Amino acid sequence: MASGLTGEARHQISDPDESAGDDLPAGTTLCFGQYEILEYLNSGGFGITYLALDSLGRKVVIKECFPAAMCRRSGRQVSLRAAGYDLDFDRVVELFEREARALAQLEHPSIVGVHHIFKDNGTAYMALDFVEGLDLLRVLEETPRRLSAIEIRRITFLLLHALSYVHRNGILHRDISPDNILLGQDGNPVLIDFGAAREDATRASRILSRVQTVKDGYSPQEFYLASGSQEVPSDLYALAATIHHLITGAPPPNSTVRLSAVAENQADPYVPLEGRVSGYDQHFLRAIDRCLSVFSRDRLKSAEAWLDMIDETRRRKALAEKAKADQDLERTISQLIVQNRDVKPGCPGGDDRQRAEREAAEAAAAEAKRAAEREYWAILNEDCDLSDDYDFTEDYQPAEESGLTAVYEVEPPQRTASAAPEPDHAAHAPARPRPSRAKRRVSALVMLWGLMMVGPLDDWLASAQLDRVVASMQQTEGTH
Repeated sequence: MASGLTGEARHQISDPDESAGDDLPAGTTLCFGQYEILEYLNSGGFGITYLALDSLGRKVVIKECFPAAMCRRSGRQVSLRAAGYDLDFDRVVELFEREARALAQLEHPSIVGVHHIFKDNGTAYMALDFVEGLDLLRVLEETPRRLSAIEIRRITFLLLHALSYVHRNGILHRDISPDNILLGQDGNPVLIDFGAAREDATRASRILSRVQTVKDGYSPQEFYLASGSQEVPSDLYALAATIHHLITGAPPPNSTVRLSAVAENQADPYVPLEGRVSGYDQHFLRAIDRCLSVFSRDRLKSAEAWLDMIDETRRRKALAEKAKADQDLERTISQLIVQNRDVKPGCPGGDDRQRAEREAAEAAAAEAKRAAEREYWAILNEDCDLSDDYDFTEDYQPAEESGLTAVYEVEPPQRTASAAPEPDHAAHAPARPRPSRAKRRVSALVMLWGLMMVGPLDDWLASAQLDRVVASMQQTEGTH
């Protein structure tokens, strides 16, 4: 493999007549004949791109590190324009190689693949996949009707997925525009010509800081500022400007013009797509407008957020998750309120007066419940004949036939032989009319309901009262 620039080559100032231009002529071989240049494709401030053949006869794209601000061609060899550019050039080559290695780790159908990095002619090169097709700028110029609303929407979705993948791997493209997106023969877009190392190169070299690294209409305003922070929303601005061009046929106004208007309290010259362009979902247009905000803080923060906004399925899922999160938050707040309703701010023990009032109210409620129980039993004893006489009659129905609970199966209290007979007060008392059968049954049901609602009484009271009521009902029904 060829080595880097030698000291003699670095400081050689080439004669303009020795080279017809900075690009390598067709037929030039690289990397010991492994690649042969077919033709020049394009160039920029940091490099030149060629179409070439590899040793197996396959078409590839060769990208040469060639910062024209500090170097020129001397035959095949790259030479410096001045002796003081040594350190700057070494730094640029280092960043170029670092970018190539980072891109080589990416594997995505919408991202151009890098499969070889090498040095030759005193500089660095990378070999990339060749994508058969036209870039979007040429498609707009040659076949504009090819890009329908449905096609533009599909391209946008694919590019967002690719950009999301790039950003997750810690890389920024920094040069998204229609001419850096190829439309392959299968109709799928492919991102090419990453400018990932360009910001670092311009910061590292005072010479390259003067190189134009922006594209009017596509670059966000922070790309024009030496101190501008370049982040994920910067790529989103460039992609939104590219989609704006596909929809309207022109990029949005220059971001520096827009920034100046805002700074002077004038109207932003950008006219939002939402409300003025037909054929597109309003969520789709709104996302483009949002990402074309002048200031980075007002744009969407990620490609995923953009997809969430324009994809109906993702949008519904996001709304459902947000609603669930809101419900969980409300539930948590409610629980905290219940747990801390007695706690007074600044007083860990809470409000003692409120606690005492609540305890007094609970005691009063308990006393009212006991009074209701006593009144209930008094009314029940008054309505029913509680005689101890016990007899079954033929119209008595067992519990399983009558539908009443097993309480009717309770055995009546048995008298012992030694027990003294109780005085018959009923014989001397005036006769009382017996309540009707319906009233007796209602009284029994009221009793059962009271047992369930009021709660169990003391065992001895429940047993005595229940036995007496059952015996009375049995005797009363037997006489009718």
